[in-house]
Amino acid sequence: MIVFDSAPADRRFLAGVLFFCACASLASSAWCIHIDDVVNNDAVEYIRAAELFAARNWSAAFNVHQWPFFSALMWITSAVLDVDYEVAGYILNTVFFTAAPIFFVLSVHAFGGTSRRILTIAALVAVLHPSFNEYRAYIIRDAGYLAFYLVALFCFARHSTMPSRATVFGAIVALILASLFRIEGVVFLLATPLLFVATRQNTNGHLWKRLSILLVSTVLLAIILGWWLIAPSIQSASESLLSNPLHVVMSAWAHISDMVSQKMTVLRSEFLSPYSAEYAWVLFVFAVGMLLLSATFTQLTIPWALFIIGGLWAGLRFEHKSQNRLWLSLVSMHLSILLVFTVIKLFLVARYPLALTITVLMLAPFAVNRMFSVSAWRRLSGLRRALITLLIVWGIGESVSGLDNVTRAGAIKDAGRWLATQSSTAESVVTNDRRLAYYAGRHQDLEYVESSVSKILHGLRGGLWPDAVYVALRVSRSDQTSETWILEALGAAPLRIVDSGIGDRVMIYYRP
Repeated sequence: MIVFDSAPADRRFLAGVLFFCACASLASSAWCIHIDDVVNNDAVEYIRAAELFAARNWSAAFNVHQWPFFSALMWITSAVLDVDYEVAGYILNTVFFTAAPIFFVLSVHAFGGTSRRILTIAALVAVLHPSFNEYRAYIIRDAGYLAFYLVALFCFARHSTMPSRATVFGAIVALILASLFRIEGVVFLLATPLLFVATRQNTNGHLWKRLSILLVSTVLLAIILGWWLIAPSIQSASESLLSNPLHVVMSAWAHISDMVSQKMTVLRSEFLSPYSAEYAWVLFVFAVGMLLLSATFTQLTIPWALFIIGGLWAGLRFEHKSQNRLWLSLVSMHLSILLVFTVIKLFLVARYPLALTITVLMLAPFAVNRMFSVSAWRRLSGLRRALITLLIVWGIGESVSGLDNVTRAGAIKDAGRWLATQSSTAESVVTNDRRLAYYAGRHQDLEYVESSVSKILHGLRGGLWPDAVYVALRVSRSDQTSETWILEALGAAPLRIVDSGIGDRVMIYYRP
């Protein structure tokens, strides 16, 4: 079997590529979990909610997390397979991160990548790119959202060339399931009519229809986002959404306006002189743009971004115009969602552009295939060949880095397990790390978890946490200031220092 042949791929070849993706994904997940076996911070929240679901404490479970379906799924998986919630979370994410590369390859195939070479390149991208591997050791709901989003993307791409009720039904169901994991799924679900219009081969005479659908989708999106923004602070948000949706929208956008105004005030007072205060908007727009670009390019990685930009510059497009419209619509929607979030919060978590990155990467197999076709390669100068070879080596290096995330939090796990053997009461440990509290079995009551070292030290002086027996503080190796504060406040002779040799250390004291 010549995997890099330009001949069309038959069903047997496609099945073999998908089987390779599944096996490689399972192996990658097992490896990543093996080298990074310490849970992430979000995992503690999901586990807390799952435990509350198991105790039938529904209201408390919903209060722990605003989007609780993943925690409920962990609870069900734990009950069915008779495993603990941590293992259930790893199982679910392994399944989702295995499904994602499979549907990535299927989507590339639906976008017109039907040759053996393109499918092989797509499979290599799906199993090697850091976006697919960097979070395999995490317990996060993003994996479920990404998997079902890619199912929907496959259905949309298939519908653009072979419209059918099955593709319409599949896209809608997939986006409903994606909505159970992240709010972005609701956004795309509401925009489904617009996306199906974009996939039409002939769009003549549909301008007003598209504008009407866009207007309705925008209104519904404003209502949903408004409810989502004010839901944590308003107990009757669900009732307000049904009884007075206009009030929800107005309240949400007033809240957004206040938050932006506060950030502008900080920029004027902290970063600009009185004579340049009027340029605060310029600084704000620059900060938002840089945050968005930095997060997106970090997730996409520079070599792959250059491959795709080079392909677009050279005129790379999908075979059908409807597929180009679909791809551009999805990329634009992702950027709009991230832009709104960045404007409101003025930060962007590294994994938030994950779905955007995967969507952009749909072009990567076509770009690489075009660049390495025999005729194109022969026309390139020696310098350009050298630059492309350098990009390939760089891209391979980035891929290896996605599979080399050895844990730097071993001390946190060891310290937590040691504390778990010392006392059985939840109030016995004050700590600045939720993961440490989890391994110590004290994660349900977050009253004794405070992320700021200085606040813990001030609280101890002020008589807070009188029932605590131990104080366990995670200290970064580079944070000399916090370590100095701890030594001055609690003494130079801690009960125990847990140090795994890399990453953070944990200093454990008796409560003074």
